[in-house]
Amino acid sequence: MGIISRPFGLLLNFLNNFTGNYGVALILFTIIVRLILLPLSIKQQKSMRETQKIQPELAIIREKYKNDKQKLNDETMKLYQKHGVNPAGGCLPLLIQFPIIIGLYQAIIKPLTYMFGLADDQISFLTEKVNEVLISQGHEAIKGMGQFQISIAQNLKSLPGDVLESVGLSSVNFINFNFLGLDLGKSPSINFITVLWIIPILAAVTTFLSTKVSTSAGGQQAGDEGAASTMKTMNALFPLMTAWFAFSMPAGVGLYWILGNIIQILQQIVLNKYFKPNEDDNPLITKKAEIKVNKGGGGKKK
Repeated sequence: MGIISRPFGLLLNFLNNFTGNYGVALILFTIIVRLILLPLSIKQQKSMRETQKIQPELAIIREKYKNDKQKLNDETMKLYQKHGVNPAGGCLPLLIQFPIIIGLYQAIIKPLTYMFGLADDQISFLTEKVNEVLISQGHEAIKGMGQFQISIAQNLKSLPGDVLESVGLSSVNFINFNFLGLDLGKSPSINFITVLWIIPILAAVTTFLSTKVSTSAGGQQAGDEGAASTMKTMNALFPLMTAWFAFSMPAGVGLYWILGNIIQILQQIVLNKYFKPNEDDNPLITKKAEIKVNKGGGGKKK
């Protein structure tokens, strides 16, 4: 993931130097990433709008070829091609998010590698020097496992200037992972409650709200009860999965996810209004309304 993590690390380092605050740097980073993904989100919304328009025709095809899966698939694809609809278009922004999350995760847990651009031998040298200082002060040495680079980065300021200069960090701005009382370099512990629990909780809540807003944009798709049921299940499971991931990763990654969800919710609300479907776009809506009125009026057409 270095090809993704290194640019992210450079951007985070620049923003950290610019703002002097790692948490604020993450906020700006999230906004920049979301602006980059905005064209994809607009394309996703257009795809959902076009998909809604062809639902009546799609329902007819499903009913006509419900006993012939091959013919059903062929006719469905022909319908998609006829209207220029990409059935996977709505999934693309979500799929792109995963390598971004993984790349950001690496950039956060390995700041020496991706933010400062140090080689492995330089990191080993710094680890040795930091441990010498820690042991001399009666503290335990930092082991080279997991998120150890964060601990090294937090202790760089204790090293002499000549040591930092030897690895090209003489003018580096040290990273302060503390943001609003939270250590963004640590992972929330699932075994006991701490203040960091606010990260996975907010990540789950904002994910739930984001999926609700996004689902409302898709409207009701006729004749696809199985897909609707699957979507409801995913809407329930996805926030729980997000909370589990937030417990497994540094709080900084969870903060990015929360901020991204908030921006996504606001963005989706705006796009929902802009791309709000009309009844004329989907004859099925009008047809259902007529049936409802007819039933209420004794079967007379309105």
